[in-house]
Amino acid sequence: MGYNIPMRQKLSSWWNRLPESWRFVLPIWLGMRLLTAIIGIGVWKIRPLPPPVGMRFYEGLEPVYLGLRGMLIGVWQRWDTIFYQIIAEQGYSLTKISHFFPLYPLTARVTARLTGLETLEAMVLVSTLAYLAALVLLYVLLADTFDTTIARRGVLALAVFPSSFFLFALYPHGMELALILASVWLARKRRWLGCALTALLAGLTHSTALPLSLILLVEAVRFIRQQTHPWRWAVLSVAGMPALGIGLFWAWRIAQGFPSIPEVIAREFFRYPTPPWENLLKWLVLLPQHLPAPDWIINSVALILVVWSLLWGWKKIPASWLTYQVLVLLMTLGLGDARDPLYSLNRYILASFPLFVALGWWADTPLKRLLGFAVGVFGQLALLAFFLLWIFVG
Repeated sequence: MGYNIPMRQKLSSWWNRLPESWRFVLPIWLGMRLLTAIIGIGVWKIRPLPPPVGMRFYEGLEPVYLGLRGMLIGVWQRWDTIFYQIIAEQGYSLTKISHFFPLYPLTARVTARLTGLETLEAMVLVSTLAYLAALVLLYVLLADTFDTTIARRGVLALAVFPSSFFLFALYPHGMELALILASVWLARKRRWLGCALTALLAGLTHSTALPLSLILLVEAVRFIRQQTHPWRWAVLSVAGMPALGIGLFWAWRIAQGFPSIPEVIAREFFRYPTPPWENLLKWLVLLPQHLPAPDWIINSVALILVVWSLLWGWKKIPASWLTYQVLVLLMTLGLGDARDPLYSLNRYILASFPLFVALGWWADTPLKRLLGFAVGVFGQLALLAFFLLWIFVG
């Protein structure tokens, strides 16, 4: 006992020295990660592999489903994860995956080489740390912009949002959100070189980072108006960094001789550029036929919440943030799918961090917080189970 007391004191002292953002976020991050791991173990016992007809999803990769590794790691080897694993291990060896952005799988590849981990384990590590970074950065940004109360509620809203498990699944969304939040925070702090780097990396992570340019442009213009230095206009280039990241990837694809991205997603994934209003009309027409389906439910809820947050938050949230959210929504609705006009909306709007500001602001009573927490956690665990069971694509 004499040994344990000083150790506890050291741990307590270490914990108290952490910034408030970390002390608030770490238990949430760890709790959600453990809770979803338990769901993964349960699903693994039920269905470690897809139905026989679904084995084609592995694209020639060896399924990881046996033993402890299958239970803890292989259960996350689902859907697009397989494509990112192929890129991390083999590069862009398949034309059908040539539109997947490179930063996430390449980071996993570097992590695997530096640590000696297998690719899937490296992807788990990268996604888990990116999720932690996104939560911490959201807290810091909201605490600086509003106050710690809104920061706490916003982080909780993000953590329990039904589709937020994609932030730590083996997908790029956690990394993208962390880089977007870092870019906005660095711009507000006028740390332009760091902002330029994170914005460029965000563009190399996912195309939905493009609307970030608007927020960075607004911050750059504000900075220019406050300064007299002749080089102040150079900060405008920061606003182009997300587009530069996307453009570099597109240019590389062209140099490699890949078909255009619209051609690939049309041929391989049956998605086509479509005016957003046409997708909305299709959604309204088809919704009554598909309401019981989990993807239709969550995508419809996500759309309604995004629209609500825009209307509810227009006097509370910075206009550039809300406009950014509108652009993310329009980008997502700009790709049509004959089967589901809102296909993957629930995933892509995770980049719309103002949504979680609005949800956190709304939860201003214990009853609202309890209701939001219960519905969010239940919805997330249910969707995660469907995802791991090969029922819900996201």
